[in-house]
Formats: sequence, C-alpha cells, structure tokens
Amino acid sequence: MPLSVLTLVRNRTAYLHGLLAALAEAPDPPAEVVVAVCGGDDPRPGRPETPFPVRFLDVASGERIAYSPARNACARAATSERLLFLDADCVPLPGALAAFDAALAAEDTVTIGEVLYLPPDAALDPADVAGSAAAGRPHPARPTPPAEGWARSDRYDLVWGLCIGVRRDTFLRLGGFDEGYGGYAGEDTDFAEAAKRAGVPLVVVAGAAVAHRHHDVFEPPVQQLAATVANAQRFRDKWGWWPMGGWLAGFADLGLIEWGPDAAHARVVREPTEAEVEAARRTSARPFREAA
Repeated sequence: MPLSVLTLVRNRTAYLHGLLAALAEAPDPPAEVVVAVCGGDDPRPGRPETPFPVRFLDVASGERIAYSPARNACARAATSERLLFLDADCVPLPGALAAFDAALAAEDTVTIGEVLYLPPDAALDPADVAGSAAAGRPHPARPTPPAEGWARSDRYDLVWGLCIGVRRDTFLRLGGFDEGYGGYAGEDTDFAEAAKRAGVPLVVVAGAAVAHRHHDVFEPPVQQLAATVANAQRFRDKWGWWPMGGWLAGFADLGLIEWGPDAAHARVVREPTEAEVEAARRTSARPFREAA
C-alpha cells in the first residue's frame, strides 16, 4: 500500500481542493488523504473526485490552529504504514510521493525533500504540476537533494511541518508532535529533536519535490509573538537550547522581548504595534521562511 498523505485546513479550502485535484492526476497517488478540519469553512462541499479515499476529521481549534493535535489525529487515523505530513498549500510534483514512499519502505528514517516556492502570480494546474512549478525557487537554507536515491543529513533543524515523511509506528513510538506546543512553530523542530536523540536518521530524498503555493508571511512572526515565544521557551526547557533563534533575535531587536542566546528564559515586554506587524509582512520581495 502506498503512503497516506496527512494534511490540515482552516479557511484554505481552495488550496486543499487544488491539492486533492493534483493528487488525483498524479502518476503516484496516495493510498488515502486524511484531512484535519481545524475550524473555519467546511472544505467537504465541492471537493474534487479522487481515485483514493479522502477522510475528514473535525479537530477542535481555538484562535490558532492546533497543529500538534491535528497532525497527531491524522496519524492515528491513517491506514498506511508510511505517512507524509503535507500542508494544504504544498503540492507534490509527479514522482514525489513514490520517492518518499520508496525511501520509507527501505529504511526507518525521517524524510524531507525539496520545496519550490511559487511566486504570487503563479497559477497551479493540477494536470501539469511540474509545469506549474517551473517558476518555483528552492529555499536557500534547505539541503540540496542528491542526484538519486536519498542521502543522510544532520540538519534536523530543517525538518519543517509543511512536508515530513515518517513511518507510522516510528512516529507513534516517538510520541508524535508534542501537544504542549500551542499554535504555530516549534512542534516540528521538537519532533525532529526527539527523532535525532532516538537515533532515527534524517534523509533528504531525490525527486521528492513539492511546490509551495504563495501566501504572505511575517519575518519575524510578530503577529504570533506570544505563541512563538511560549513554544520556544517550552523547547528550551525540554531540550536545553533555543530553536527559532532568528525569530527570537528579531523580536529582541524590536524591543518586544527580553532574550539572549545564553538566556534561560524569554520574556515578552510588549505587544507589536500595527505598524510593526505590517513592516514584518513579506510578499513577493522575500517569499521564504527564514532559517531560524
């Protein structure tokens, strides 16, 4: 059985439907897609027909998406032995699912691939994902995939929740995503650290590219200041080092937090102003999530 694709959605129904349509056209479709619906619009009406089952799970979510509980619920519900966590704004290129699946079938690893970031005006044709992704640019911080097969990497800090492959039993054995992380950021780095300490290898897979559809981001994510700082603190307390150092340094430079790389604690001093939030917005001029 090929792998299960696990995703989550809130108010990005068009992206989810585009992903399902692309997977329906893919030469290497998944065994199933499991979707965690985290509030917002109901994505079920109007979804495209697919040759594989699509199962929806309603996951309680508050002001912010409950990323860890949502992904964990999808993993528990999956029927395949191999999982690909994939954000709804990411669409695999032809052959990517087969590449992830082959790597996971051959070796008990955490797998990542290449992410091609599309510009704001790029349209996605589900019948020609490869052509649509031609305008995409790889993230400069991510490792370059090998020419074929897969290669070991020590960059566990670049395991990002937008696209992670792992065996289901390994994911559950590691405890899944820590549900003590609230909202956005840190839960993926936490999972990667747990995998590293458990001796689960990280590999970068050739041919496992996904196209990331454009949306504005914030660098640093000042609109999620409290959640990001709380998650960074949880990680520091748990593992002894700070994740998201670039973001924390950005907050400190703005005078939003008291923090330093050698500090044991981070403290929020004030909330960002509306002008600071808008100044942090990144559109076509800088479409990448920065390494932290």
